[in-house]
Amino acid sequence: MSVRPFAEGDIPRVVELYWRLMRRSEGAPPPELSPLFHQLYFENPWLDPAYPSLVYEGKNGEVVGFLGIIPRKMSLCGRPFRVGYGGNFIVDPGARATLAAQRLLGTYLGGKYELWQTDSANDISRTLLERLGFRTIPALNLHWVRALRPAQYASYAVSRAINSAPINGLRFIAKPFCVVSDLVATKLSASPFRPVKPRLHGSELDVETLQRCLVDFRNGYSIWAEYDIQALRWLLTFMSRATVRGQLRKTVLYDDKDKIVGWYIYYVKSGAVGEVVQVGSSKNSTKDVLDHLFRDAFDQGMIGLHGIVDRERLTDFSDKGCLFTCRGGWNVVFSRNAEILDALERGDSFVTRLDGEWCLDFGV
Repeated sequence: MSVRPFAEGDIPRVVELYWRLMRRSEGAPPPELSPLFHQLYFENPWLDPAYPSLVYEGKNGEVVGFLGIIPRKMSLCGRPFRVGYGGNFIVDPGARATLAAQRLLGTYLGGKYELWQTDSANDISRTLLERLGFRTIPALNLHWVRALRPAQYASYAVSRAINSAPINGLRFIAKPFCVVSDLVATKLSASPFRPVKPRLHGSELDVETLQRCLVDFRNGYSIWAEYDIQALRWLLTFMSRATVRGQLRKTVLYDDKDKIVGWYIYYVKSGAVGEVVQVGSSKNSTKDVLDHLFRDAFDQGMIGLHGIVDRERLTDFSDKGCLFTCRGGWNVVFSRNAEILDALERGDSFVTRLDGEWCLDFGV
């Protein structure tokens, strides 16, 4: 029984574990899952044999555990450092008595990273990681919620909180009434849910423009993610395949002098709640960027938006009608570098859903 690097020949077994244990699904995994595993773990632009994903072999040589690791690149005040993002942590229930989970995590912590991080931990893995010295960072776990069609969003929120057949049935029955209520709520001039006419104008955000924005707008932060064009293009292409979340929409925003003042990236699915990947802006333009995002999502038929708030812009999000909550998946980190930890703790980082493992969901 041992931990070793994940090899291409392990993909079928790991996919089977993922489908059965993480997705809680029966039957054969979808045929597209194996190619997606290969793309993520053997074709990503940060691939380095010195930083492999890990499997745990049982006493008969069969793979009974897996920990996927993506070695991302970041900077601390311009000094590069490597982050080991751990995700898709799976251990067969029959192997848990062998300490497979602890040994996988111990090998992971023995890697040559300066920061170990996951941004999608559930309550169980969060508890396990905290026992190993990881920290849950409040500044990275503050989620914002913005209802766009309040009655339909309230119905959605109740059905999520109380997931039962009767509640889901009531939601279906109540939908016509919610639609009428939302028509009124979004038309009244005094309503906080009436869409604002944006001051900014936008266009499709291409990869080259996004890279420039990530460089130009990182001033004032101590920690940020580093990207080249190849990495960004691969990442956005991979994310676009996750159609379960919807269509990936990317917009760059200009003021009346055609100067770039911000951008946003989010998933669009009409009639649903959109997940926001990233919002960037100059400090004086955040509210205008949010106005454009909310109007765009409303015009796309969305009932609400969810995202992770940049603590530096908390007041702007609040002024634009957002509510805040801490909820999973949890963002937890480990580092022996006190300077990195201090910067993350005080919210002095431009680290978004684009920069971790959340955006690398297979969407199958």
